[in-house]
Amino acid sequence: MLSYLHGFHAGNFADLHKHAALWLILAHLRKKKKPFCVIDTHAGSGWYDLGSEQAAKTGEWKDGYGLAKAALGAPDMLQQYLDHVAAFDPVAHGWDYGVREMDEYTGPFYPGSPFIVREMLREDDELVLMELHPREYENLRHRVKRDPRTHLHKRDGYEGLVGMMPPAIRRGLVLMDPSYDVKQDYQKAANAVRQAWDKWPTGTFMLWYPLLEDGFDAELRSSFAAIKSTGGVMCAELAADQGGAKGRMRGTGLLVINPPWQFDQQLDEIGTWLANTCKLPGPAKHSIHWLVAAA
Repeated sequence: MLSYLHGFHAGNFADLHKHAALWLILAHLRKKKKPFCVIDTHAGSGWYDLGSEQAAKTGEWKDGYGLAKAALGAPDMLQQYLDHVAAFDPVAHGWDYGVREMDEYTGPFYPGSPFIVREMLREDDELVLMELHPREYENLRHRVKRDPRTHLHKRDGYEGLVGMMPPAIRRGLVLMDPSYDVKQDYQKAANAVRQAWDKWPTGTFMLWYPLLEDGFDAELRSSFAAIKSTGGVMCAELAADQGGAKGRMRGTGLLVINPPWQFDQQLDEIGTWLANTCKLPGPAKHSIHWLVAAA
């Protein structure tokens, strides 16, 4: 199914948790001069106007990024990310970021994962993007086509990930964050990551998933617990006890294979702060546990 559009949800609490984790991993990869690659399997449209009709219809960003931006005392690495988002202005970059004179933008803006990564890339680093939704793909193509470090494919992210393994640059990250429009996506995601890890066991893999009242997240955790990576497999969840209406998201989760050193401590500090700052369906908490201990 291709009905999901992330513009309705950009900047919500799940985005903050996921993108803060992405920021931590990118900061770690940048510590060494050796090039790295990032493969983003469900890239979306690249960046989002929080003043658009889509964003206004749900207003989810106000309970996520909006509250976090206004609050005090954020952990240092999260504050760096929040400052990055606050300064993100594609209109200032104009044509290079796909801004067309015919379009009207209100702002503020929120960068999706392609532009979080793009602005952290160095000259020899690479970004591989996959997107299958026709409208999202066309928006993304227009926004990234002037960056020679970025390679965009109109391709199914599950199949594409496995087909691209191992990457030419053997140091880097895979980010997979499907829409989970249908329950089969949970198993597709688990299978794709497992097959990709088999071909690239030294890579870092991060899979995002929603925590729903009627969700299938237990299947994902069980599948990842069977991945015996020497770098370990970590689970991080930011969630309320209840989500209200059936199908509504009560929380957000990340499964990470081969996380960087001290990533668990840094993310737990950030997640706990977000649990106390952002608005979830109820009182929230952040938890981290290792499905597979690092050797």
